[in-house]
Amino acid sequence: MDIKQLQYLVVSIDNGSFKKASELLYTTQPHISKTIKSLEVELGMQLLKRNARGVEATEEGRKVYEYACRILVDSGKIQHVREEKDIRMLKIAVTPDDELNHLFRTFYAQEVKEGLHVEYMERNAEELLRMVHHHRVDIGFLLVDQNQKTALLQMLAHKRLEFTEIGKRSPVLLAGPESPLYGAESVSNKELREIKLIQMDADQDMFSIQLVHGKEDYQYHRTHGKTLMTNSRDVLLELVSKTDLCSISVCGDSRQETDRRIRQIPIKGEKDRIVLGYVKRKRDELTAEAEKFLAYICENLGN
Repeated sequence: MDIKQLQYLVVSIDNGSFKKASELLYTTQPHISKTIKSLEVELGMQLLKRNARGVEATEEGRKVYEYACRILVDSGKIQHVREEKDIRMLKIAVTPDDELNHLFRTFYAQEVKEGLHVEYMERNAEELLRMVHHHRVDIGFLLVDQNQKTALLQMLAHKRLEFTEIGKRSPVLLAGPESPLYGAESVSNKELREIKLIQMDADQDMFSIQLVHGKEDYQYHRTHGKTLMTNSRDVLLELVSKTDLCSISVCGDSRQETDRRIRQIPIKGEKDRIVLGYVKRKRDELTAEAEKFLAYICENLGN
């Protein structure tokens, strides 16, 4: 099995015919057909159904296609390793957080002048840990509820990762001028039960209404239509600023909320419940770029 066989298979499936594949790959149709046939013989399975209209993947072919796509992507990265060895790279994953986003923007504005190349991705906690574990990012930053910390540490041990705390956050209620709680100095869990909420989708944001209400009250809000879910931070802030919808979040950088007249109202009994920290691979040292970014975050956090 070689890269060319996999490339021919993927392009043929994507285009549905050997003819189109041969045009894109600058070769002949018989050569494409013969190469894929040799792969089928080697694997001992039929990968394509051939008919008058073209080709389509068999059940086995679809599975091989998925693996082949990953291999081709990774082989492309390998070919660029030599070219990238002198490039300063920083790869970061974060769970959604306004303050981290702001600090990244200011850090990048300084470092881009020095030729730093950056990948900055927002992911939920599970995806973030997977990306750090598989070396897809250098460092990950996430928020975790104190009550979930034990479960997190167990996950980290399994993936040979380590978590270091760098700060604490408190749950807050985001409320706009249309909310009856807009002028409140603080809110209780009882008051939260009576209002309508908009929250980031659970798959996007690990910090959700469950951290404050508990599972039973969370289901009450969902089943009674009191919680609107979205995967857009902009939509969430827009609706909070212009309707009576509120949102449970964490206390952090207030600049974006201030621009939209959104208040961060403390939730009684929940101070410092959320831990902010970073995740790295246990056996690896952080890259120089990751160390520099981490130092910048620790120095400016909360300022």
